Amino acid sequence: MEFHCKTFSLNHTKSSMKIGTDAILLSSLTPKFFPKNILDIGTGCGIIALCMAQKYANSTILAIDIDHNSILEAKENFKNSKFSERINAQKINIKDFAQNNISKYDLIVSNPPFFISSLESSKERRNKARHNVSLSYEDLILSAKRILCSNGMFSLILPYMESIIFENIAIQEGFQTIYRAKIFSTPSKECERVVLHLKTKENNSQNPLFNTIVETEIFLRDLNNNLTPEYNKLVKEFLL
Repeated sequence: MEFHCKTFSLNHTKSSMKIGTDAILLSSLTPKFFPKNILDIGTGCGIIALCMAQKYANSTILAIDIDHNSILEAKENFKNSKFSERINAQKINIKDFAQNNISKYDLIVSNPPFFISSLESSKERRNKARHNVSLSYEDLILSAKRILCSNGMFSLILPYMESIIFENIAIQEGFQTIYRAKIFSTPSKECERVVLHLKTKENNSQNPLFNTIVETEIFLRDLNNNLTPEYNKLVKEFLL
């Protein structure tokens, strides 16, 4: 099964989670700055990592996941892309990676496991991808803090209720929110997703991106269920 973007195509038949709107939204909302080293946590088939390679032409990207088949598929997708020389994949969990890795990252991106209390599916691989049984928010936050550059950014997407829990834990662990985008499928529905950009309190960057707090709302479809101009403009750098 191939998914086609403007500058790359990829398969997502083997990975534990298939490509969805969340990955494109997160990639589209990462800001225009100049990260050299990027880490994608829970890469799946590699869609976010490939988007990062397209968006940040001078960056090197490492994509990690705990699922064996996902990593195999991500590596194949990376190999078949024009970004193959600066993007790689590794099978490892973020907690072990952060404890044993000496590299620091200017940008960490993640579409992490998010269901906390919902019923788990009968398939173990899908559980690991969708439920945080294999990765607690505390572990993710502390690991990201350990390997984030002093002037770096941590960017992720979560369902609305989970984002509140995650953000509260992150603040307790020394992060500050600098961007919060609430995503609505239509104006008549409740907020479904939130994209967060976080920095550490030690971040003293002079870049305005890190010194302002932005809150916004994004509607994917209008009341007639048509894609909004706002959404089309947002994702046009990636989607055909």
